[in-house]
Amino acid sequence: MSIRISKSKFIAGCQCLKRLYWQVHEPQLAAEPDAATEAIIQQGREVGLLARKLFPGGVEVGGASLDDAIRATRDLVANREVPAIFEGVFEHGGVLVRADILHRRRDGRWRLIEVKSSADVKEQHLNDVGIQYRVVSRCGIDAASVCLAHVNRGYIYPGGEIEPRRFFRIRNPDPASPAVAAEAHFPATLGVHHPRHAKAT
Repeated sequence: MSIRISKSKFIAGCQCLKRLYWQVHEPQLAAEPDAATEAIIQQGREVGLLARKLFPGGVEVGGASLDDAIRATRDLVANREVPAIFEGVFEHGGVLVRADILHRRRDGRWRLIEVKSSADVKEQHLNDVGIQYRVVSRCGIDAASVCLAHVNRGYIYPGGEIEPRRFFRIRNPDPASPAVAAEAHFPATLGVHHPRHAKAT
């Protein structure tokens, strides 16, 4: 039986293989999120929706199942009239990722953007964009750059509607070598983090 793991589970495996094992094999044992965790999740959703306003005309991927979403993503990638894809779903080697934003450049290449609700770039964010780049590139996406969109610490809310272009900072984790540098920030061997190799000891 093949096992698919999500990006979040892969990142959990980077931090602790035992945690990955339990998330995949015994998910019912996980504690229910408390009010504080739910608030953080909701904040992340709202920030993600705000970031989409930076790319008018972008299309969110739908689909009743993951396989449907993967097919819908392929169709949107092939449609050159679509300027950006939100929540595109890709799978490679049993790892599933949802890309917050894929922005189609004029030259036909792509900019992969991961949206974060924090004001700083953290090590786990580099793992995050690294695994996404690995998967989408192996699905045929020619990613010219890999970026993090995070909250601009210097933004002052003036009241009224938030201006996305001032609210966010979009930057590459390593401008010298964007895509390769991002991938280098997570363990090179995916196999060691796959649930079939993780143990509950």
